[in-house]
Amino acid sequence: MNNKSKFVIGDIQGCYKEFKNLLKLIDPNKENKFFCVGDLVNRGPESEKVVDYVLENKIKSVLGNHDLHLMAILAGVRKHNDKKDTMTKIISKNKSIEILDYFLNFPFAKVISNETKKTLVVHAGVLPTWSIEDVKAANEELTSSLKSNPEKFLDQMYGDRRKAISKSTNKKNRRRYLVNVFTRMRFITKENKLDLNTKIKKSPKQKYQPWFNYKHKTLKEIDSIVFGHWAALKGVTNNNKIKGVDLGCVWGGSLAAININDRSIITVDSQK
Repeated sequence: MNNKSKFVIGDIQGCYKEFKNLLKLIDPNKENKFFCVGDLVNRGPESEKVVDYVLENKIKSVLGNHDLHLMAILAGVRKHNDKKDTMTKIISKNKSIEILDYFLNFPFAKVISNETKKTLVVHAGVLPTWSIEDVKAANEELTSSLKSNPEKFLDQMYGDRRKAISKSTNKKNRRRYLVNVFTRMRFITKENKLDLNTKIKKSPKQKYQPWFNYKHKTLKEIDSIVFGHWAALKGVTNNNKIKGVDLGCVWGGSLAAININDRSIITVDSQK
């Protein structure tokens, strides 16, 4: 493995042992750089250890839907769902402010450069009609709003807003739509309407296609897109420029990292 490679790690979701095993493979000498695709926490057994490691080692990530949910719980605008969530130990650590402050620095989208290649990292996806400037503008719109009033943003972000809306019409619904694009999207129509319910590989509604099946404007300006979120795909997109790295570790699959220079994938098996 070449020195000083850059990797993007898939959805960890509290799978701390697998995360540490993967780091031993991709960064044995602690000289490579890596970035996470979001959903650092929840559903897995050791979210609190993942968060501790992230804070102690200043790990960077884009925001995923589970990260936002943790932030909402820590901000006091949402309650921990003991039937679904596995973040009780994080809440009991009395580190709410420290964790929230650190996660507030995470973007919704990030362009990573390595040598001559540029890779866009997002948790769920981006709209096909967006240019890279549109992606950056949507990211800035959300992150500035989140940082300026975290409690308000986190309280209002929940909602199945599926249709695009202009900034001047309804800011709250527009933010919901953009959050859903970046952190929840799987299937869309050619008019950019989202199907937020279907989680399998194929939508029962023919007009909805995986977001990566469309021609993407961003790929005129960057080399590739890396995303997570969609474990059912097992990383398969049939598009060499759009790579999925959520291989369902928390569900018994594997935890993956992609080398953004040569697009090779390194995995470790789930210990579940």
